[in-house]
Amino acid sequence: MSLQLTGAQRRFATLSALLGNALEWFDFAVYGYLATPLGKAFFPAEDGAMQAVAAFGVFAVGYLMRPVGSLVLGPIGDLFGRREMLSLSIVLMGASSLAIALLPTHAQVGMAAGLLLLLMRMLQGFSVGGEFTGSMTYATEAARPGQQGFLASLATAGGLVGFSLGSLTVALLAGFLGDGAMDAWGWRLPFGLGALVAVVGLWMRRRMPETLEKEASDAEIKTPGALMGAMAGRLQQVASQWRLVLRIAALVSFANVVFYVLFVYLVDYTGHQGGANLAEANAIATLVQSLGLPFVLLGGVLVDRYGKRLINRIGNLMLLVVTPLVLPLVQLGGTRGLLLGQAIGVLPVMLTMGAQGVTAVEMVPVRQRCAVFSIAYSLAMALFAGTSPLVSSWLLEQQGWQWGPALYCSLYAIPALWALRQR
Repeated sequence: MSLQLTGAQRRFATLSALLGNALEWFDFAVYGYLATPLGKAFFPAEDGAMQAVAAFGVFAVGYLMRPVGSLVLGPIGDLFGRREMLSLSIVLMGASSLAIALLPTHAQVGMAAGLLLLLMRMLQGFSVGGEFTGSMTYATEAARPGQQGFLASLATAGGLVGFSLGSLTVALLAGFLGDGAMDAWGWRLPFGLGALVAVVGLWMRRRMPETLEKEASDAEIKTPGALMGAMAGRLQQVASQWRLVLRIAALVSFANVVFYVLFVYLVDYTGHQGGANLAEANAIATLVQSLGLPFVLLGGVLVDRYGKRLINRIGNLMLLVVTPLVLPLVQLGGTRGLLLGQAIGVLPVMLTMGAQGVTAVEMVPVRQRCAVFSIAYSLAMALFAGTSPLVSSWLLEQQGWQWGPALYCSLYAIPALWALRQR
């Protein structure tokens, strides 16, 4: 059972979950908005499209590491508390962001540069293996009865604020420095800034009230052997919940796949097509995401009032209708198409993401929440959402299939709606 918190503790817990999540996701997200400069710096090739595929491949690797991180960080959150796990994750993120900012390029050390970038991206992916789910779990447990959906949506909004700040930072730098300077050295600045803001996030998290009451058996974990045994026991519990893991992964995949294609991949794609520029495309994405944040909170409020199953079903059906319309519009319409497509798609994407967090958290028993939820969510992000820019790049730029990204994204509606039919 979660601990009882005072009103002041609840407010600080909410603020810490929101801002800490925003700071960490800023660090993680800027890579996607810098895919083209990073491709030139670390994966030089005559074929610009292949550079993009290589850069987004490393982007996807960050997501492939999330399940690995969740296997470690999830049990830590259930054994030692949500605060300890969230503090550890932001330390790892800040360190890896600083390392990327200081990495030598291909021109300086050859192929080793790409390998080093890959390793640092893997560490970033490891760190977020428990971050998003841990902050959402924490916010849900810190909420007053009847406000769990709203508080969980605030944690979701915090992650999206991080994405928006990443997009805004890249847009401002690209506009001020120009494409030449961004390709040469400007890409380093957002990662350096990310390392600094991680320090602020750590300070906040060390002062968060804990929401998980420790069990007597957890206090006996004092040696590495005891720790390994306890974590192995937690993972065995996760294995016994494999049906629940699949259900949560199915629930969260659709909206996140569409989000990464619409607000990450197609931003980079539009910024390098037909006279458009990256700064303008990132500015549009920043504006639309910022204006869409209230829809995330609306999803949480509606869940508290009308129920989790109903609001999630409505959000996913809305998303199924608009996805085949907005993705081709963005692909063919340049910056105007990007603005219009994102403006149409932002409501169902954000509403669904705001509603699904508390739904997934409350599916899982309290003592297993961090592990089960983290592993399920990380698997969905690794296998589907994180790879969606790579798949879309291959379908659209390598195969020339204009309807490929839209069809690929729409298929994820099937498992999402199936998950909502399960008891």
